[in-house]
Amino acid sequence: MRRWTIGAAASVMVVGAAILAGAAGAQAPAPQSISLQNTGQGWQPVVFVCDSTNRDRVLTLSAPARDRTATLTAFAKPGLATRTMEVRVGASEAGMSQIWYPLTDANGRTLGNVHAVNPGVVEPGATTPTVTSIALGDDTSSCRFAPQTRVLGVTPKRSIQITRTENRGYRYRSYNYDSNLPEVSQPWGGRDTRASLTIDNGRLFAQRGGTRVYQFENGGYVYRVLASTDATQAGGGVQVWHAGKLVLAERFGAYTAAVQP
Repeated sequence: MRRWTIGAAASVMVVGAAILAGAAGAQAPAPQSISLQNTGQGWQPVVFVCDSTNRDRVLTLSAPARDRTATLTAFAKPGLATRTMEVRVGASEAGMSQIWYPLTDANGRTLGNVHAVNPGVVEPGATTPTVTSIALGDDTSSCRFAPQTRVLGVTPKRSIQITRTENRGYRYRSYNYDSNLPEVSQPWGGRDTRASLTIDNGRLFAQRGGTRVYQFENGGYVYRVLASTDATQAGGGVQVWHAGKLVLAERFGAYTAAVQP
């Protein structure tokens, strides 16, 4: 099992030049996704959810305040126990379709950076934050990212990713934390691990208010992934049904959901 620590060095990445620009007083464009975390005190909006593919952690970053301070939260896998640290997010540094956001402490000491791909170069399209890694000192967490992601959520036992495909409807992937899953590359700079389970030909089963339900069928089992894009009714998770009975239900501790269904 891959272990994690949050110590003197940490790295997080802000996907939204929109959110970072907003912190400086500029008007941000309409978001293409919503990211939220639940730390036990209710749901809180964050800039992105980095589900690490090479570490036993999930990292989130709160929206920077006007003084560019933000909270970096780490959820340990499994279980999602949390640790936090305060960081200051610097102005973006761009180059060759890549974007870096430096992270410092309150005294200006370098901690690390958040690395993202420019969403404009992602084909067939970036629907969720394009954060690809967070570096803290010598420790770098690669972040799970794939084009056309509709939902990326983490439960205490597994990660769930829903993507849209050209000819197989929606694709369900789950990643169990009790497995040492090897890393694989995704197109356009994306990161992933080999999935514990993949199911194609999913469909949008229901839409109630801001909550969408994606459904997949496999070997007599029905898998449903729920995610709300309404921050006032936040929440989501995964359910597994068999013969009309609910046999598994896990709630997300953090997730990103695309506004586009």
